[in-house]
Amino acid sequence: MFRPARLADMQPHLQIIQSSLDPSAIPASPAAPLMPVAPLLLPGVIGAELSRPVSVLQSVLHEFERTESLSQAQLNTLIDAVASAHRISRQTQQITRLASGRLRQSHERLSLDGALLDLLDTRHKHFRGTGIEVRHQLRAVDVIVDPGLLSSLLEVAVDWAAEQGQRLQITLTIKNWPEHGVLVVRATQHVAVTANEEDPASPDTLNWYLLQQVAQAMGVNTERVIGTDHAQLQIEFPRTVKQLEGLTAIEVDSGGDSSSFQHSDIKAMAGHRLLLVSDDERLRLDIEAICENMGLMLDTSQTIVQAIRFCEFDKPHMIVIDEKLRDDLFEQLREDLVRNDVNFPFVEIAKTSNTFEMANWMGGSMSRISQDALKAQLPSIFVMELARVPDYVQR
Repeated sequence: MFRPARLADMQPHLQIIQSSLDPSAIPASPAAPLMPVAPLLLPGVIGAELSRPVSVLQSVLHEFERTESLSQAQLNTLIDAVASAHRISRQTQQITRLASGRLRQSHERLSLDGALLDLLDTRHKHFRGTGIEVRHQLRAVDVIVDPGLLSSLLEVAVDWAAEQGQRLQITLTIKNWPEHGVLVVRATQHVAVTANEEDPASPDTLNWYLLQQVAQAMGVNTERVIGTDHAQLQIEFPRTVKQLEGLTAIEVDSGGDSSSFQHSDIKAMAGHRLLLVSDDERLRLDIEAICENMGLMLDTSQTIVQAIRFCEFDKPHMIVIDEKLRDDLFEQLREDLVRNDVNFPFVEIAKTSNTFEMANWMGGSMSRISQDALKAQLPSIFVMELARVPDYVQR
């Protein structure tokens, strides 16, 4: 028979609960600007979600102060409320970290369908306990993504859908054109909602904001549809691996003729990280705009010394060097990188007009382009140079 808890027995639990209720323990809202819609609403979403477990904690603690004992059910309620508060705190910290834009990724070829099956298998017991019904139809799809971010994306996608309904239908297919993997999660209720019933919870939950941030960091596209009787999430993976005559390749959405580079429409190269070595603000802004259009991530070092330190911390996929900063120290950095990868790509930005040189595929040379021709020619150079990166073709 369960023995009611006494004050001495509750001290460890009270310490945890008090720390959860301490406002200083709640992470501050992200200082960096967030990309999801209406980011200023995020603090309100955090407060609304945190208010539920805090209200439960306060109610149970008030009863404990009155009776100095707790039933097993009340203790379980306390534990669940503390776990909810910790989950909200963790999600808020994840959003803050992702919004900073300084996340380092390791791109690998992964089985998207395999990752989904692993997640569903792990969650099977939880789904049964909470009455969530899951059906899935998955096609074999491989993508080039960061493993940790992919796990986070799939977890939060399923969590968000489970907030919208107890019946989940998960499908994974490949679009005809461009050949991108597409994940669709559709949520419905066990019993259809009538017009007289209360409106469903807002889809703009903390899970939704976290999903948006993870998707942005990965360079994947998300869409959702909220209907009267269902909610549907669609995630499209631009860096999908396809098989073509026995060779593995990445589908590049060129917006037209796949035999030539239509660089104004290139969108499917998200995730590659470039390092620009320049102290020219105008040059940085021009290249930043091109990278944003192509889905590339750009970091900037204003000196060669900074560039060396950056590469020691995490080697980028390509280095773009301002001609005026190219010196012996940079050549040493280049030699070190080429020593480990003969095809490591470099692009030099020249001040002289009408400069256009493409590096050969045998190493030892560097692509060069005029600064006044960046918009017209640099995207094509990026496509050619990134084709030399090993994980662009197959990892």
